[in-house]
Amino acid sequence: MAKKEKKERDPEVEAIGRRVRLARQGRQMTLEKLAEEAETSVQFLSQVEKGEQSMTMAKFGKLAKALRVSSDYLLFGRERLEDRTALAVEFLMEMNPIERDLLAQNLIHFQGLMEAIRLENEG
Repeated sequence: MAKKEKKERDPEVEAIGRRVRLARQGRQMTLEKLAEEAETSVQFLSQVEKGEQSMTMAKFGKLAKALRVSSDYLLFGRERLEDRTALAVEFLMEMNPIERDLLAQNLIHFQGLMEAIRLENEG
C-alpha cells in the first residue's frame, strides 16, 4: 500500500491564513461568529487559518467584509490609508455616545503624551 504524500502548502495561502486569524482575534471573534458573518463553515475557516485551504473570490470578499479589513490587508498584510480611514469611520459609527466620549478623552490624553515626548526630544 503506497503512502499518501502530504501536499505542500502554498506560502501565500499560509500567509493569508495567518492574517485572517490575526484579524479575527483582533476583533475578538470566535470562528463560529466569523463563519456566521462570512456565510461559511467553521471547518472551512479553520482550514483557511491553518493555510490548508484557498478560497474563491466570493468567499474572500465575504471574509474581508466580515473581518472589516481590506483585501490588501489579507493579501499583502497592509492597509491603504483610505481603507483605514473608512474602517475608522465605520468603527466610530458603531460606537454609542459614551464609548465615543471615552475614546475622545483617550485621544486627547494620548496627544498630550506625544507632545510631551516631542518636547523632551527637542530639548
